[in-house]
Amino acid sequence: MSSKIHPAVLQCVALAPVVWWFGKRLDDGCDEPLGLLTLALACVLAWRDRKSLHASAGARVFGAALVLLSVLGIHGLPPMLRAGLAVAGVATCYGIHRRAGLLGLLALSLPVAASMQFFAGYPLRVAAAEGTLRLLELGSVVVSRSGTQIELDGQVIGVDPACGGVRMLWHALAAAMALAAIHRLTWRATVIGGLLAIALVIPANVMRASLLVLTETGYLPETILGHGGIGLVSFAMILLPLWAAISSRARPALSAGSSNQAGRTEWVLLACAAVLAPLLAFGTPRTPVPPELGRGPEVFTFNGLVLPLHSLPPTEAETAFAKSFPGTLSSYRWRTDQVILRRVNQATRRLHPAGDCLRAAGFETTEAITVRLADGSRWARFSATRDGLRRTVHERITSSRDGSTWTDVSAWYWAALWHPLNGPWQAETVIGE
Repeated sequence: MSSKIHPAVLQCVALAPVVWWFGKRLDDGCDEPLGLLTLALACVLAWRDRKSLHASAGARVFGAALVLLSVLGIHGLPPMLRAGLAVAGVATCYGIHRRAGLLGLLALSLPVAASMQFFAGYPLRVAAAEGTLRLLELGSVVVSRSGTQIELDGQVIGVDPACGGVRMLWHALAAAMALAAIHRLTWRATVIGGLLAIALVIPANVMRASLLVLTETGYLPETILGHGGIGLVSFAMILLPLWAAISSRARPALSAGSSNQAGRTEWVLLACAAVLAPLLAFGTPRTPVPPELGRGPEVFTFNGLVLPLHSLPPTEAETAFAKSFPGTLSSYRWRTDQVILRRVNQATRRLHPAGDCLRAAGFETTEAITVRLADGSRWARFSATRDGLRRTVHERITSSRDGSTWTDVSAWYWAALWHPLNGPWQAETVIGE
């Protein structure tokens, strides 16, 4: 019976929901599609080493079990975790798990950029700001720090998300995994290489932030490198020692291993996954009834002005999003501006920046910067453009308990996680001309 349908066919059917989700994430504007490059490189290197890659019968059964677990978690596990289980399962079935570098490239091929920015963005920004402070103090420069803001000679320079180091971290890890896969490093050596990449990101990002602060405040003259050039030089500080450390541990190709013939247990597990995948993916998810949005505020204060709000009916996209949003959300109109209010009472990944939604709707957005308005309030501000229409977006998150304000979702998430009694919180977004 197992000879009638090849296990690869069953794997393709079982992976269909993950592939569909992967495609949507790459096209929603939240994640850069650079993961396709690591996926292609992993496939090329796996094909190069195909004669030495093999999986034992036990490993293949374990891999099939991971694929089945991914399918069973369609309505219960986060999509990223399900995708990770599926990728690990398929890699194990073909012996790719024997090369940690290949497995690392496959992991980085998943759309993890937005998640990395959400969870690691603020801690990396704080580390860059603190490191910049200490480095400048060594040069006898009088400087102070408040959160991710650096004050120098009366000028406040913010370490914004674009300079937080998350992108540099992703590229450093991708370089480490690529080098480990190319040189066939062991698991131990690959893990050490990954940790080295992480360790090198922090001083390199501190150096980049310090140069940018000194340039923007006039302590250093403008260079021909510009913002992007300084970033490339900083990344070279990571890549060169990483290449030297990993290349010195290169290993030769191994001889061919045992056969990859499919066993009955593996085939049964994959068959169950292939049958359940479409049933669970396209069936009706049994999710709890979303909470009522409730009555929203009738007025809203922005930049010292009290805005009378007129409630707008939710769009189809907003209604779909509200079903999985752990709180309430509402949209209002004031003259030509739009005000969006989202209220939550716990730390949640579902409260993401407004830029993510706008990019998913086809807008091109600039990097958000922190500004202080005439009334003294602090907001994150960026521009969104589509079909020649340009809108200015202000957003922030406030605590209803003590009035604390955050202009970065990652910073709010960690604060809410450590101080859960400081809520509820309200995310305020103003989209104007």
